[in-house]
Amino acid sequence: MNQLDKERLLWNLKSFPNELDDLVEDLDEETFRWRPIPGKWSIKETVCHLRDMERESYLARYRRILSEDNPFLPNVDQDRLAREGDYIDQDARAALEEFKRLRAETVQTLESVPPETWSRGGVHEIDGPMTIEQLAVKQIKGNDLNHLVQMKDIVRLKMPW
Repeated sequence: MNQLDKERLLWNLKSFPNELDDLVEDLDEETFRWRPIPGKWSIKETVCHLRDMERESYLARYRRILSEDNPFLPNVDQDRLAREGDYIDQDARAALEEFKRLRAETVQTLESVPPETWSRGGVHEIDGPMTIEQLAVKQIKGNDLNHLVQMKDIVRLKMPW
């Protein structure tokens, strides 16, 4: 990895909270809670998920990889977190603010290390060996972008035409 690759990944991590803010800025509580299909997450539940995954999964993993040699990275049961956290009854805007604070910590953590350190890794319980760079790509593509598209789809479906 070089400095340009690092900056590109950091830019993606930094910009995502702004995209979320823009998406949910004018949403009312009914839209936050609306589920497009029974059993699928609402926007509110997705925002809570993003917050919890930032704290329990991504930020925790980056910190472990940076402080330990080849640590074991346990899988996080997102469905258990959603159930136990009663996401649908949480305050979506408070969850978003907490997510933004946690994401800023993630970015600060990753900004502070040189590009060559992004090759440090750990062993994910399900995905196997993973470097910081691979984890960041997974976070951006597999979590951030996936859920942004999901929430945009919900907004489009909910819009009165």
